[in-house]
Amino acid sequence: MRKALTAGALALAALLTNVVGATAASAEPTAVTYTAWTWNISGHKINRGAVDNGLVEQAIGSIKRPENAVDFVSFNEICYSQYRAIRTQLASWNPDNPSYARFQEAIPAGSTDTSSDRNPICGGEAFGKAVFSRHELGRAEYRTFTQESGLFYRSADGVEHAVPNGLLCAPLAARSSMKFCSVHISPISTSDVLAADGKTVLVPGKPYGYRQLVELASWLDGSAAAGETYMVAGDFNAQPDYGRLNQFYDEEVNAVPGSVNLGNKGAHRELDDMDSSCPGHGEETSINPADDVPCGKTQPKIDMIFVRTDRLASRDYTADAKSVPDCAGFAKDGKVDPAIATPCSDHRVLIGRATLLVGP
Repeated sequence: MRKALTAGALALAALLTNVVGATAASAEPTAVTYTAWTWNISGHKINRGAVDNGLVEQAIGSIKRPENAVDFVSFNEICYSQYRAIRTQLASWNPDNPSYARFQEAIPAGSTDTSSDRNPICGGEAFGKAVFSRHELGRAEYRTFTQESGLFYRSADGVEHAVPNGLLCAPLAARSSMKFCSVHISPISTSDVLAADGKTVLVPGKPYGYRQLVELASWLDGSAAAGETYMVAGDFNAQPDYGRLNQFYDEEVNAVPGSVNLGNKGAHRELDDMDSSCPGHGEETSINPADDVPCGKTQPKIDMIFVRTDRLASRDYTADAKSVPDCAGFAKDGKVDPAIATPCSDHRVLIGRATLLVGP
């Protein structure tokens, strides 16, 4: 009897060992390559909520271009009318994916700007950000920054409100530990300056963007601590060498040969930070001239795609900023005029690819 019990116990122990071993093996992260695409389309300011001026077609053409191999898409400053049109045209992107689009409202429909003219925003539609995915998405999550943006709008009842900014993330349905996120940081941030002795100091001002970045860094740290892998893309309204982004860029970037982006102490790599034209910085993504752009460039890089350094399966990541295509402009009566050519946006599309370690 004792021998039988001993044999049974050994068999059970072996079975448990096999089960635990199999579980441990299945818990190992998998290396998966993803490509992210991000564009601030200035859906209201430049495009006035239009869907018939070529903007939608230019975006769809870039997303679906086979050589771009896009998995995730982030739009900043998109009107709901444009989101709706893009969602319709992306239905055939992956016909087997029934859940591929998410929109987050920042300004509700029926709102106007704060000028005395009370100009309608987005032609009366809602305004916000959006994400799309070639892979089926799970339930989206939106976190609003505590720090306001410093920008305002009037709702339909005439009341003035602060424009909220935040982080929109959606996990993959099949790999819930993999998230794609879109963010738009306030362009107003005057708290972060470089003193004469070369040290970054904080001065009184309106540090909206700086404080939003502090919140974002904290949220991303929490996501990583929970075992999640993410790509976060969008308009950060700060150049890579600005002190307020030191909390994002990994200190490895300080040592990139010829790096113009120093003082970093964060946990991320930006997918264009190895670009040889401006090491540690990357290509320009805005077409608006600035006088503080390094590497002899005249237009700033303010759009980025960040991934966590310790989730990189390899260091062969890359990114590329595309030229801004032309769209039809607007006549004096406000209607689209095909005879008028104007840049579709004051931002370039940024496409980045990385191989990441993703949990089961």
